[in-house]
Amino acid sequence: MPEPTFDDVDTLIGPATPHFAYQIRERVQRLVSGLPDDHPVRQYAAERLALLDQLGYSTSKAEGGDPSAPQHV
Repeated sequence: MPEPTFDDVDTLIGPATPHFAYQIRERVQRLVSGLPDDHPVRQYAAERLALLDQLGYSTSKAEGGDPSAPQHV
């Protein structure tokens, strides 16, 4: 596979929803895992991964519990 690019990272993260934030996070980590720590694409991915963490964490801890759970009336 060619070296990952900024566009590759954005393509994976672009459609992120709270429900899939952690699955997408894992894919991005795998994408950049072979790059050196100081590589610009890896550093960019780390910044974007922090946003995915916020997205996933904020909804999993939202008031009212898991939004995908069945609602009891």
